[in-house]
Amino acid sequence: MNTSRRRSHRGHPRSMALAFLAILAVSGCAPGASTPGDLREATASAPDESAGPSAFRAPEAPGQADSASAAVNPAEVPIKTAELGEVEATPVPVGLSYPGIDAELPVQPRGVDSDGQMDIPDDAAQAAWYEYGKSPADQVGTTVITAHAGSAETPVGPLYALKDSRPGEEVTVLDEAGEEHRYEVTEVEQLGKDGLDFAPYFERTGPHRLVLITCGGQWMPEQNSYADNVIVVAEPAQ
Repeated sequence: MNTSRRRSHRGHPRSMALAFLAILAVSGCAPGASTPGDLREATASAPDESAGPSAFRAPEAPGQADSASAAVNPAEVPIKTAELGEVEATPVPVGLSYPGIDAELPVQPRGVDSDGQMDIPDDAAQAAWYEYGKSPADQVGTTVITAHAGSAETPVGPLYALKDSRPGEEVTVLDEAGEEHRYEVTEVEQLGKDGLDFAPYFERTGPHRLVLITCGGQWMPEQNSYADNVIVVAEPAQ
């Protein structure tokens, strides 16, 4: 398991910056490549939020126990419709702004590809939001945004410099309702892709945070990919 961990240093980047602000174990961050890291485990471990609350019994009113055996007239039983009310959808992210690395990207919702990895736009100028995770408007769990460091259309993508991120820098995510969600960078990591576990970066519960991923590290021409992922964690700005 190659998980070299080190802080980023400003300078000329040589990897792609979307190891989630980028992507999960993104193995295809090379120009023209589009293969991200394996998400099956992270997706399978997501908690099932479809279960309703536990049943409970209301306290009995005085004399209720004595009349429990009394006959009930069906005509007196109230009938209510079983139709569900409309559920307002949470606004999804549509744009990312990171002035510290001079990055501006449109964001589109993406899921999991047929190979079990996160689906990421081929063009490095486009970012993906993991649509099975949390949106900034949810204010809980992790919002994951990723992009390739470079591509045939955009050899040097906006997130190419993600490894140059510094704690304290501000990142803004714009959602489709027009609301801006501001974050402050708290952690910058560059980790080897081999054996990298992305599950901790896809939490659907707990405190809200933003995770950006892209590729970085040494370029491996035989694999048409970078050796590492760059992962930036940011928390809501106060």
